[in-house]
Order: sequence, then structure tokens, then C-alpha cells
Amino acid sequence: MVEKVSFTSVLKNRGFLNLWINQILVQLSYNALNFTLIIWVFNLTNSTTAVSGLLLSIYLPAVILGLFSGVLVDLMDRKKIIMMINISLVLCFSSLIFFKDYYILILIVAFLANALGQFYAPAEASAIPLIVKKSQLMTANAIFSATLYSCFLLGFGLAGPLITQFGINFIFIFGTALLSLAFILSSFFPTIFTTPDTQGKKLVSAIIQRDYQSIKNIGLLEILETIRLIRGKLSVLTSIMILAGLQMVIGILATLMPAFLERILQIKAEDASYILIIPLGVGVVFGGLILGKLGQSLIKRVLVSRSILFAGLLFLIMGISPLMSPAIQHFGRPKPLPFFYQVPLSTVFIFGSFLLGLCLVSILVPSQTVLQQNSPKEDRGKVFAVLGVAMAGLSLIPVLMAGILADLFGTIPIFIGLGAIIILIGLFGLKPNLFFKKAELPYNLREFLGLGHWSGK
Repeated sequence: MVEKVSFTSVLKNRGFLNLWINQILVQLSYNALNFTLIIWVFNLTNSTTAVSGLLLSIYLPAVILGLFSGVLVDLMDRKKIIMMINISLVLCFSSLIFFKDYYILILIVAFLANALGQFYAPAEASAIPLIVKKSQLMTANAIFSATLYSCFLLGFGLAGPLITQFGINFIFIFGTALLSLAFILSSFFPTIFTTPDTQGKKLVSAIIQRDYQSIKNIGLLEILETIRLIRGKLSVLTSIMILAGLQMVIGILATLMPAFLERILQIKAEDASYILIIPLGVGVVFGGLILGKLGQSLIKRVLVSRSILFAGLLFLIMGISPLMSPAIQHFGRPKPLPFFYQVPLSTVFIFGSFLLGLCLVSILVPSQTVLQQNSPKEDRGKVFAVLGVAMAGLSLIPVLMAGILADLFGTIPIFIGLGAIIILIGLFGLKPNLFFKKAELPYNLREFLGLGHWSGK
């Protein structure tokens, strides 16, 4: 008899429930901080390139620390990792009360906070398969993804109004309080760890003896083995590339949005909370609930490809959206106003953002599930660390270039070009025979994409 999987049955697992609550507190803090710093840096410098610099400081720790952090995560108790990170983040958040007027110091604190996150993310993601049953993975991931973007909704959505009402320091105090609570609650976590393999035991011994040469050699060996593991599995590699591409698009969107709103649409950047973030988060939550109920019966490749294609269309619409608001043309100079002065344009953005949220969760959940199901449990921490490196590494240059190009040529051409590229990727996933003939691709790749494309079905 097949066990019936439901949200309730997954949440009854106390280990998962504790991990889920910690995720809520940490993600609320992170997202409120990220929105605040993006808007604050843009207002402080009036430069999209400066916003790119902030995002680089957020992504760079993953490139530097990501692979090695995965090795350590697989050797340590996830409970201890999460507790140490929570208390360290408390110090980072509280320091911004004093450093907020200094761009360089903001970058340094953002770098440190996200360096800590490089250990938190693989610890959290790799812990899920250890504390839930295999049949519950899709539902557990749907809950985590829905929560991730619910916190995105609340953190980004509330940050703008809270800054307006109480000032920027309130966000830093708010985040400090949530992270302090997360630290206290994490002390009630169950112990979450896997037994180290031979190389892992050697690394533990080297760390205890402070044998730095052995630490370096063992760490590099583990990293190379993880890369070989990924290269040997097309489904794992594809999932990593899709998730990395998703992160890149989100980074570009975050870089461009303040300038796009204020310079092109002439809507206050803080109002992104209302017309972009909140409807996006609602779409993700709604999509996550649907996937939790119906996800097991859907073909993951088709679902992801269609979602990518539709997301590309939404970016194209975003690029041409200023043509739908004639009022923009009547301002003699840039004058950002509250969003309700641009009712037709704001309505289009709200509905489009909701649909984009549905697309995002329909890409994220199946891709992460495939990644977890095809990764050995003793190596999941390393695999998710490689995912973090890929997500950050592929984002560095595009995010920087997006900021520079936006200052030089404006944001509209970038949105249109990005939309066109995303559409082509989605079409390749659905109809690869439009791009390549049967003889041009190896059999394993054609099998992965669906042999029916080349057999006339």
C-alpha cells in the first residue's frame, strides 16, 4: 500500500518542523536586509553599477568558499553549523546600524553575512533528505520553496513600508531580533549528520592536528570527486545549470529594478514591494501549494521547460511595459511617484509578477528534487555546495555587466534581450529538434530531452 503524503504528515516530523521554523526566521531577516540594502545603495549612490557591486559582494563568497564549505558540512553536525551561523549573523546585522552611511563598509558586511550563508544553505538543503522519507521529498521541497518565497514576499514586501515609516535602522534591529530567536530555537534541533567516509575521517584528523597541507590536499580531492560525480550524471548537471541560471536572472532583476522603476516608469523604488515583490511571492506560494498536491504526476522536464518559456515572455512584456503608460511622457524630468498614480502600468506589473512567481516555483521545485534524488546522501552537502558556486559564479559577470550597461544605455534593452534568450532556452527544452538534428547530439542527451522529438511523435 502506497503511503499517502500530505503537508500535515510532513510537518508532523519534528526534525523537519524545527528546520522549517529556522528557515522562516533566517530568510525573513535575509530578505528584508537584501531589499533594504539594494534600495539604500541606489539612493546613496544613484548608480546601478553600485548596486551591481553590492550584489557582487553577495555572490562572491559562494565562489570563494562554496566548494570547501560542502566538504565540511558533510562532516559536521548540521545543528551546530546552523547555531553558529545564526549567532554570527546577529553580529553582522547589528553592525549595519553604525556602518550604513559607508558604501565600502556595507559591501564588507554583506560579504561576511553571505560567507556565513555558504555554510547555512548546504547544511539546510542536505538535511532535508536525512529527516524526511523519500516519498515525502517532493512535498517537503514544495513546503521549503513556498516558505522561501513567502519569506521573500514578507521580507521584501514589508521592508519598503517599514523603511518609510520607521527608518532604515528598524530593519537592522528587526533582523537582529529574528536571528537571535532563531539561535535560541536551533538549540532544540535534533542532531543531523552523516557518518564520514575514509577521506572525511582523514580531514577531521588533519583539522584537529592543524595539518594545513593535508587539509588542502584532502579538500581538493573531495572537490574533484564531487565534480566528477556531477559530470557523470546529466540530470544532476542540468539541474545545477537551471538553478544557476535562475539565480543569475534574479540577480539581474534585482540590479535593474530600482533604476527601471525610478528612471523609466517613474515609480518610487520602495513601491517594488507592492507591484513586484508581493504578487511574485503570492504566485510562488500558490504554485508551491499546487506542486505539493500534483507534483508527483507531472513530467519534470516538460514542466520546467514550459515555465522557462513563459517566464521569457513575461520579461519581454516587462521591457515594453513603459509604452502602456502614456503619463510617463508628460513629466518634464524624472519624478518618481507612488505606484497608485500609474494604475494601468501597476496592474500589468502586479498580474505579471504573480505569473512570474508561478514560473519560478515550477522551475525551482522539480530541479531541486531531481538534484536531491540523484545525489548520494553522503555527498549531498558537496553537491549543493557546487550548486551554490555555480549559481554565484555564473551570476558575477552578467550582474556586473547589467549594472554598467543600464547606466550607459538604460534598462529596457536589457529586459528585452534577456526575455529573448530565456524564450530560446525554453524552446530548446520543449523542441530541441528545432535547434539540432538527430545526428548532432549524443544518444544520452537525446534520451534526456525526449526521444520523441526525433522520432516524429
